[in-house]
Amino acid sequence: MKKAALITFTSCFGCSFEFLNLRDNLLKVFEKLDFVDFKLVQERNVEGYDLVFIEGGISRKNEIPEIRGIRKRAKVLVALGACACNGCVMTLKNYRKDAEKQVYGKNFFGSLPVKGIDAYVKVDHYLRGCPFFRHELLSLVKSLLIGKKWKEKDYDVCMECRKRDNDCFLDGGEPCLGPISRAGCKAICPTNEYPCVGCRGLAEDRNLDRFLKVIREMMEKKDIKKKLEMYGLYDKIKVEEAWKKLK
Repeated sequence: MKKAALITFTSCFGCSFEFLNLRDNLLKVFEKLDFVDFKLVQERNVEGYDLVFIEGGISRKNEIPEIRGIRKRAKVLVALGACACNGCVMTLKNYRKDAEKQVYGKNFFGSLPVKGIDAYVKVDHYLRGCPFFRHELLSLVKSLLIGKKWKEKDYDVCMECRKRDNDCFLDGGEPCLGPISRAGCKAICPTNEYPCVGCRGLAEDRNLDRFLKVIREMMEKKDIKKKLEMYGLYDKIKVEEAWKKLK
């Protein structure tokens, strides 16, 4: 049986609880993977892992050597959920001056700008979303166990919206990040009448230039920036020519 771990850094533990919400499928996963390190189940130090799921982003200096040590002991490392993949809503701190001082009075924790774990270590697979999506985790685990190559979706959420016959928020004049956000969520937010917020990061095939022209008719540039800050999208978009030339 392969040794596995779910190790948590700065996060809300939401992905750990979602992992347990696999219910009947969880038992099937436990039959194939021996979780030797999982705070909500059991925790012990081991020499190495066949598979490690990392939950949470890197937000403190002391977390950097810790995650690098885990990477050295892991054959396969998976970023589990938006915090690990792109920093999630914690990246809002990055755009506020003296955020830690405002909250704690002084720097107690060696706070850093929040980033996804791939800023510090090589990530083999990403399970995106806040929290991750169970169908993707099961698909990844099955692929790894049988030695099959697993590939995440590289197109945008709009494609999944069309498959589900959802009305387009942008057509209705309401801002939505679906055209530039990575699919794989089955358009869960628009299907439940809530615009996409980009929790899964940027789609590889995004047409940023066209998207910005459309959403600029609905919002000021400063408001678009705030919307992009929530899941760390702004850091990647601000260096693109389409953003620089947006008035």
